[in-house]
Formats: sequence, C-alpha cells, structure tokens
Amino acid sequence: TGLNPLADLASLKALERRLGDWRPDVVCGYTLKPAIYASIAARRAGVPRIVPMITGLGYAFLPARGLKAMAARAATRLLLRLALRHCDAAIFHNADDRGLLAQHGLLPRTLPTHVVSGSGVNLARYPQAPLHSFEGGLVFLMVARLVRYKGVVEYCRAAQSVIASGGRARFLLVGPEERGPAGITTEELKGYGAAVEHLGPRRDVAELMGRAHVYVLPSYGEGMPRTALEALSVGRPVITTDARGCRETVEEGVNGFLVPVGDAEALAEAMQRMLRRPDLIPQMAAASRVKAEQRFDVQLVNAAMRAALELG
Repeated sequence: TGLNPLADLASLKALERRLGDWRPDVVCGYTLKPAIYASIAARRAGVPRIVPMITGLGYAFLPARGLKAMAARAATRLLLRLALRHCDAAIFHNADDRGLLAQHGLLPRTLPTHVVSGSGVNLARYPQAPLHSFEGGLVFLMVARLVRYKGVVEYCRAAQSVIASGGRARFLLVGPEERGPAGITTEELKGYGAAVEHLGPRRDVAELMGRAHVYVLPSYGEGMPRTALEALSVGRPVITTDARGCRETVEEGVNGFLVPVGDAEALAEAMQRMLRRPDLIPQMAAASRVKAEQRFDVQLVNAAMRAALELG
C-alpha cells in the first residue's frame, strides 16, 4: 500500500538484482503491485517468460478522491501500461478486470490473456459444515480488511437497520485494521454501537464460517473474493454486490443474493429476506458447495494456471 516512489524504485532495483541472481525460467507477479514491479524487473533481468497474475484492480481503479488518490491512480495506470507491454501473457481472476484494462488502453491487443476462477479454494481445508439451529436467530459473518472499498460501512449500517427493525440476528466482522487513505479504525466501528461484533483478525475462519448461517461481502469490486469462495466451500449462502469478481460467486436466488454497490438499504433488505425465509438457507447452502466443487476447486484452478504459465 506504500505510495513513496523512491521506496518503490528501491524495491524495483532489489527485485532486478534478485532475479538476476536466481535466473528463473518464468516469473509470475501475484496481485497488482507485484504484477507491475516483478514484470518490469524480470524484463530488465532477462527472464525469458513473464506472466503476471492480476487478481484485482483494487483502490487504484475506484473513483479517486483527493490529490493523493488521484496521483496513485494515474501512476498505477502508467506503470501497468509499461509493465504489460513487455509480458508474454497475463492471467486475470475475472473477465471484467481484463475488459476494463482493455477499455482504458492498458492491455496490449496482441497479449495472450487467460481468466481463471480466482485462486480457488481448498475444499478439504474448508469442508462443508452442517448448519446450526435457527432458533436463536441468524448469524451473519463478514471477513475483510477494514477498508471502505470492502463495504465495511455498508455492512455496519445494514446491521443497524436490521436490528432496529426487530430482526433477531448477530452480525460478526472479522479482519484487521489497515492504514491508508481508505482505512477504517476500530474507533470508527464503535460509532455503530453494538450492532456489529468486531472480532479482530482471526485464524479460525473456517470454524467461524461454520458457526455462521450467511456470509456477507458488500465489496466495491474484487478480482475474485477468496473469503466468498471459502464460504461457498463451507456451504453457506452468500450476499455480495453485483460488482466485478463478486458477482461470479453468486447465482441470484440460487445460492445467495446480489445487491448494488454502496447500497446499505438493499443490503439490509437482502438480510431481511434471509430472516423472513430461513427455509431457503439449507438449499442455498447446498448450492454453494456444489458451485465450489464444480468451478472453484483449487485443483482445477491450479491446472488452468499451469497451462497459462506453460508449465505442462
């Protein structure tokens, strides 16, 4: 998340030296910033095949506010154009990101591209879990870094709305604070009262998903949200946004609901639908697990990635 150009230049030089020492056959920078800098460094170090994996476009492609955000956005686009110009192929986690880069003229027309289903999910590590009783109310869970573009504010506002209307539900939020222009502090979370229980960063995510009835991710856009894939694998309905990457995880009304980006009222209504019709949850849960098995199994994704990297 650093924005210091001198520090980034030092990192680029260090990467170039390291790659020159290692002399790898293939370099695959993973996530946006490593995809940019590793690709540039690899070309300068003479690496024969460079295939970055762009897992999402992140903060730099959201509407910019303030001079710092606008400058970061412009610099990211410039560096992406430079990096991709010298790559041999590129891997994306969703077709929307690929289309957006092409629309902005950042993706060379002759560059081979591949779209894989995110990073996949380890079905054994996130086994299907039985649903707990609905008698005490529903448990909603969100797992994300505390940044605005993950939809944390919308989740908190929707939780307040549901509780104010008399809904019997708990709203859990798991994730660490993050510094930066889009960060949300734990002090800010306290402003939403007791509506949301912030559990901080946790390692037992699979267990927490098993205790929840519904997974929620009101993100403004992702490459392919890993936590939503984990929820599918555990067998939980998902409420997420009709945004790039996120919409890939839900078939409307089959394994969850899609809501507009930034719309806390629509999110609250989707939660209320679950509360009014808890009988839908078991069949949605089963559909989520099937979706994980058929499309997002990490073994399937790894095979697609190996093909794109030409590793056989």
